Amino acid sequence: MKNTLTLLAAALSVGAQAADLSFSGQAVNHNDKIVIDFQVAAGSTVNLWTDSWQSGLNFDPQLFLTSGGNIVLEDDDGGSAINAGAGYYDAGLQFTAAGAGSYRLVLNAASNTSLGASLGDGFAYDADAPIALVDWNQPSYDVNANDQKGGFWRLNLSGVEQAALVPEPGRIGLMLAGLLSMTLVLRQRQRKQ
Repeated sequence: MKNTLTLLAAALSVGAQAADLSFSGQAVNHNDKIVIDFQVAAGSTVNLWTDSWQSGLNFDPQLFLTSGGNIVLEDDDGGSAINAGAGYYDAGLQFTAAGAGSYRLVLNAASNTSLGASLGDGFAYDADAPIALVDWNQPSYDVNANDQKGGFWRLNLSGVEQAALVPEPGRIGLMLAGLLSMTLVLRQRQRKQ
């Protein structure tokens, strides 16, 4: 079991020195949040941007950067200022780290704004019943194009030491249930032999 958890932790983590990393996935609902923890070295110039809006094919993303639980930077549509590959509604942040440290980055749909200066204050859509992105009209939605219905997201990090996608609590429960099921099946097979 310990080896399985170690392997699982290694699979969720990517490490390097001053690396350029990319994470991607699929959001389903308007209030989904993608969370990535990363570390930087002192003096590092860090660029964070999405390039998944793809001219309206996918939802309009926004980014919140936190340090010690406090939101220190946020952006809705500045991705193309950080990287030419980002689209008009992609998000982007840039900063120079004064010292080595850990940060948390939250990616969610634009207009799901923070309710305060702390990540613990939550976001505007946290209490909402989830609405599937294919059924939701974002505020930047173009009624003539019926756009921004896709859930694909991609987040690029440049100048970070290491980064890891933080699983949602529900997914952690599913992974633990799966591991427990596998353990029970293995024990049952061992007893039969």
